[in-house]
Amino acid sequence: MSGAKETPRQKMIGMMYLVYTALLAMNVSKDILDAFDTVNNGVQTTNITLSQQIQQKYAAFEEQYGLDKEKVGPYWEQAQTVRAEATELINYVEALKWDLVKRIECDKAKTSPAQFALDHGLLRSADTLRGGRKIYDINTSKVKSRDNYNRPTEYMMGNPEGPGNGGKAYELSEKMKRFRNVVVKAIGTNHTQEIGLITDSIFGTKDYLLGQGYSENQMKKLNTKDGEFYGAKVSYYPGVTDPVQDSWEYRNFHHTVLVADVTLLNKIISEAQTAELNTVSQLMTNIHASDFTFDEIGARVFAESGYLLSGQTYRAQAMVTAWKNSQLTARVKLDGGAEKEYTSDAQGVIPLEWNVGVGSHNYTGVIDMLDPTTNQIEEFPFSGSFVVAPPAVSVSATKMNVVYRGIDNPIAVGGGVGGAISASASSGSLTPTGNGTYNLRPGEANEVTISVTSNGSSLGSMKFRVKDLPKPEAIIRNVQNGLVSKSALLAANRVEAEMKDFDFDGVKYDVVGYTFRYKTKAGTTKEAKANSGAFTDEIKNAISQSNVGDTFLFTAIQVRGNDGKTKTLDTPIGVEIK
Repeated sequence: MSGAKETPRQKMIGMMYLVYTALLAMNVSKDILDAFDTVNNGVQTTNITLSQQIQQKYAAFEEQYGLDKEKVGPYWEQAQTVRAEATELINYVEALKWDLVKRIECDKAKTSPAQFALDHGLLRSADTLRGGRKIYDINTSKVKSRDNYNRPTEYMMGNPEGPGNGGKAYELSEKMKRFRNVVVKAIGTNHTQEIGLITDSIFGTKDYLLGQGYSENQMKKLNTKDGEFYGAKVSYYPGVTDPVQDSWEYRNFHHTVLVADVTLLNKIISEAQTAELNTVSQLMTNIHASDFTFDEIGARVFAESGYLLSGQTYRAQAMVTAWKNSQLTARVKLDGGAEKEYTSDAQGVIPLEWNVGVGSHNYTGVIDMLDPTTNQIEEFPFSGSFVVAPPAVSVSATKMNVVYRGIDNPIAVGGGVGGAISASASSGSLTPTGNGTYNLRPGEANEVTISVTSNGSSLGSMKFRVKDLPKPEAIIRNVQNGLVSKSALLAANRVEAEMKDFDFDGVKYDVVGYTFRYKTKAGTTKEAKANSGAFTDEIKNAISQSNVGDTFLFTAIQVRGNDGKTKTLDTPIGVEIK
């Protein structure tokens, strides 16, 4: 009966059930954890690319410094300061990331934490250096405690939570502020909006702050020497007056799971490297800012083609880029022969033409131009090459080395032996479009052969691989770096599919369904289904009722393209309300 007195054993079972229910309520979906793994791997890949670009930029900078120490010296010294500060911050964040994982995942290891991590796949390598910086390449998918949030919160926020209680998040934010100030000092406040690494304040022009959703009464005018700038306090929880909860540290590290902390720390490394790369690039630009009235200058050759048939004329234009309304002179040698002088038109374009025999040909030249600052003649060398071939037939895909089902693939057929040329395909259809070009629409075979004939004689053939159209990338408008305001997300109103870096025109994918997952303020994870790209009423309602810091996941996104096939995209979209 409901009113019967419970035994001690029944009370204990009831209490354990309540604890178990609470744990289930707080449990983080495996899909969300896997999404964090995917995002983290993407950020780490980006960090590798940024590190390579930074090293190349410093190498180019050092080369300029070696050529003119007096002129380049002041900028080179600033770059070295930025490099040292960036190294200090990145090394700190890398060590913080490893210490966080080590304390939680390796605390019961019988071997050293590093050896334990290697044996269990937590670290991909033992001692990784990138650009002279120590890197801990953590594989979060192998971290068993990736959904733990109590110990990461204690480590990052302190126990009890708040400044002065040992929380690493507060030490981290101070180091981020220090590096940000070094960057601002190096490149000026005009570039502050491009830097990132913002913790407790945001600043820029009045129009910029208004565009970020701040009202004028939230702004404070700052005393700067480089123009009129304003600051506004970042408030993630409107109406909250607690100095801990109303903070960058609380927003990012309070009750966040371990895999999210690692992902965020890698994102901070990415922001630091981006700021470093942009700063060094700006310092290099400043070296010659006073020399000319435009950003870059150099001699360039633009050729109609680098491969000709016998009897055709090689045509090219040599010019100094970004230079207009100035007549220039070029001194050019073809194949090491006598020097010949060419003159530009009024826009600074110098036409080059040669009609020569079969073979490889090389040319070198120098463009003479008056430096408007020194009134001295500057020389800009250039070079080029081209090949003249005997008459031949060629078949090539004009856009890619494969052809795709469901669309027209442009094919060009050239050459001949004095008669009309015709082409045919082993499967699908090949439709002539004029001037030796065709549209190939492949069939179901995995290969298609284009055969070329002239006056009944075979001139050769070429085999192409046939593939299905590649999957597009799912996007939601207005989302930047995974962050979006509630109003901007509602304005986007749909999930879209976009083909990026794909050379064919007219390829279009429509989103025909997806799953929307979100976590309520009470900690309950819910999901909704959509049968098109548009947000359903349930999804709009969830977004309307969301708070800053709430996260949504759009997964199992299905699309249908020109080929009529329905495909499920591999990568979900994760967004966070800012």
